[in-house]
Amino acid sequence: MTKSPSVEGNAAMPPSKTTVQNRRLTYLNRSYYVSDPQVQERLFPILYEKLILRHATIAEKLDAENTSKARTLTNVLLDAKDHMEKLQAKRDRTDEDRARDEAREDVERGMAELTPKAILADREKSRELLEKLVRDKFMTGGDDEFDYSEVDQDEKWDDLDAQDEDIRERYFNDETPENERNVLQGETGIQDF
Repeated sequence: MTKSPSVEGNAAMPPSKTTVQNRRLTYLNRSYYVSDPQVQERLFPILYEKLILRHATIAEKLDAENTSKARTLTNVLLDAKDHMEKLQAKRDRTDEDRARDEAREDVERGMAELTPKAILADREKSRELLEKLVRDKFMTGGDDEFDYSEVDQDEKWDDLDAQDEDIRERYFNDETPENERNVLQGETGIQDF
């Protein structure tokens, strides 16, 4: 049994940049990625502290502390394994990787310093700013620990309703009104008998 070349060719063809961006946006809209505190802290540790942790209430701080104390032994061991792998990965990094990380930290510190006081003072505006930064970083492929192929290559993240709407909109935008199509030159519009 042989595969037809057209089916094989379509499977190997990577999705367009627009399709990738649409799939990532759909993923963000259907998940808690942007609002996940662990993701926020991992991507922007300095800004997370400056924008989110400074607004945490005493009750929220106690909840976080109790949650960390209530972890199971399995979770502690898995976290320790992840931590050890991250330490090993840090040791294996090149000077180029270290320089890139330092540059990222410098950029983030600069962003933290340039954040307007009105945003820093407002819990909701601080949260919105950090979520926007996380969203933008995800959309550009800036999360080094996220496997983008799971989203970029998977058709389940295609927003078919939005695609249908885009097709309809293009169809109606391309259609010219009938009165523009049938303009006759040299006609008076009065019928001569």
